[in-house]
Amino acid sequence: MHIHAGIFLAASLIAVEGMAIADEKPGANRPSQAPTGMAAEHQNHDHGSGGTEQPKGPGQGKWQGRDWTKYPIIAPVMRKGARDRMSTGLTEKNIATDYFEVFAPDSSVADARRKVPVEAEGTVIKALPKLGNYYWVTARQEKDSQVTVASTPYYFGEPGPAPTKLLLEQKHELEIIPQPLPREHGSWRESEKWQFMLRFNGQPLANKALRMETEFGTKMAFTSNEKGMVTVLFPRDFKPAEKTPGQGGHGHGPRRAKFVLAAEHEEGGKHYLSAFNFTYSADADRNRDLLAGLGFGVFGMLLAAPLLRRKKAENNKSTKEA
Repeated sequence: MHIHAGIFLAASLIAVEGMAIADEKPGANRPSQAPTGMAAEHQNHDHGSGGTEQPKGPGQGKWQGRDWTKYPIIAPVMRKGARDRMSTGLTEKNIATDYFEVFAPDSSVADARRKVPVEAEGTVIKALPKLGNYYWVTARQEKDSQVTVASTPYYFGEPGPAPTKLLLEQKHELEIIPQPLPREHGSWRESEKWQFMLRFNGQPLANKALRMETEFGTKMAFTSNEKGMVTVLFPRDFKPAEKTPGQGGHGHGPRRAKFVLAAEHEEGGKHYLSAFNFTYSADADRNRDLLAGLGFGVFGMLLAAPLLRRKKAENNKSTKEA
């Protein structure tokens, strides 16, 4: 079993400190400290200010249903017309648009690029007959000198060509392009590094900020290199899994959470904002490492107990002699 040294040391120190407090002040409770998130470069940005609500695990409490970002996103929604694995319901948030533009993984077929009118209760997006794999869905809003685009991929469970060409096909001016997308049944995972490309009118954008927000409140920023490539580190911000009544030990697949990446660019008197959203999953070894760290923490606590008792006895002796 792989054990992180940091977890072991932290657990041991916490355990020893807890015993010392218990010895010195029986029954005393220390105030709890709320966890702090990673530094956000755009705390005061109009498109990305976050709240102070403490995060909960996906599907727990109201966290997943709240408005966790002000960036434009495309999100799944329950829809009566989407009843099989070759159709889905989608809705747009933080963007005003009349239609979704859908790009098929094979650009040579009929209707490979089509517009689907947006419906208030959710829009049904259907894959083309016998053509599955990843599709690309976008929403666009143009107002005055502002151009806003939201993008997301969606996987349909039928065979189809790899999305390599689909990703590189130009769809709008400012684009955030995964390089690559996760494979079928795979996902981006916390603590992993993945590549994304920033591009404007088909050309790489160098030294440009790519901002990230997750539904847990984490905010980060990365910078593109001279080739427009950005290395994104997915934050380790899932809470430990909580077993719910009736749930098996393995649950129902990996826990997933939402994230969005956003970039902005000025050119030709226009301001462009592009956002890409999808999900990432929890580290499969998280709970295993945590349990191992706690076990070694208890072991460290047992080793420290005689030292604490000796120190307490010496303090009592000194007090009596004084």
